[in-house]
Amino acid sequence: MATAAKKVARKTVRRRPRRRQSTPPTFKRTPQVPNFSEAAIYIADLCARESWIGNSYITGKPLVPNKILIFESIDEDGVVLETTCRDHVSDEGFVIVYATELFQRAQIIDLPAWRAKSTINYLNLWQLIDAAELASAIHTNRDKTDIDQGLNFLKNELVDRYRIWSKRHHKEPQRHIARDMVIDLSNELNIYDDEEYKGNQPALASRLLNFGFPDLGVYNYSNTIRSGLKLNYPEMEDTLIEYYRLLDDGYRRNWNTLAKFTMPPSQAMSQTVWQRANNGGWWQRRVYDLALKMYFSDGTSNYFPQFSPKVQENIFVTARAFP
Repeated sequence: MATAAKKVARKTVRRRPRRRQSTPPTFKRTPQVPNFSEAAIYIADLCARESWIGNSYITGKPLVPNKILIFESIDEDGVVLETTCRDHVSDEGFVIVYATELFQRAQIIDLPAWRAKSTINYLNLWQLIDAAELASAIHTNRDKTDIDQGLNFLKNELVDRYRIWSKRHHKEPQRHIARDMVIDLSNELNIYDDEEYKGNQPALASRLLNFGFPDLGVYNYSNTIRSGLKLNYPEMEDTLIEYYRLLDDGYRRNWNTLAKFTMPPSQAMSQTVWQRANNGGWWQRRVYDLALKMYFSDGTSNYFPQFSPKVQENIFVTARAFP
């Protein structure tokens, strides 16, 4: 007996289009460094203190979890040995590993632990790259980079320049030295061929110098800040010259507010390193850097999306002092 086939009507399921995430409203920035409110500097100082101990000021979790900073040494058989220098990654740790070795090389300090060991090595460099979120920029230009050349330039040529600067800067401030060293190291971190450097690494160069010579007056280079300042020169050297001019001007205007916030103490750092960093305004520049990044963040990375544009603008630039 034949059975009739039943027709099953299939319902056409229409998927609702995904809602686009709305961009949080924000206020209009001008392409210049503002006179920051004390509220903005206070918030940036809180964020800098999280980075100082190794935490993300966005998530509250470690910047680079389960990683350490190391010493490298070579034994009698030529084997490279690794021992722990710091058991976690942090801004404090980066000042320790970079400034201590470079000050040792510049004969400013003499610490026995650093005489036959090095903390400027590949593992510590990649911890810095990860903490500063520079990995994509490095990998994108991997075929153009020459990390060994750059680190050797830092440990030799730039140490010599720093030694000379440190003896003279009280009489001759020479503010251009920091900028010029960033320009040169940015080039030296890349392959030199056919009488030209094949790229540049200003973000990595500025961080190595900022941590390595904390009293020199180096500003961290950031594409967020560069974009906010509308610096679109075809040559990176021209961009850095104008970048430093604008940040120097803004730093002077904001100094009275920045100076109210001071560098945390450190039990692990050489007292000479800490004192030079403190006297050279390292902490104030770190806070300034974070305030600039927050100010120039675009709508999608808005730091205060729960507030109206008017309140956001007041947080950053309305003149106000705390009682």
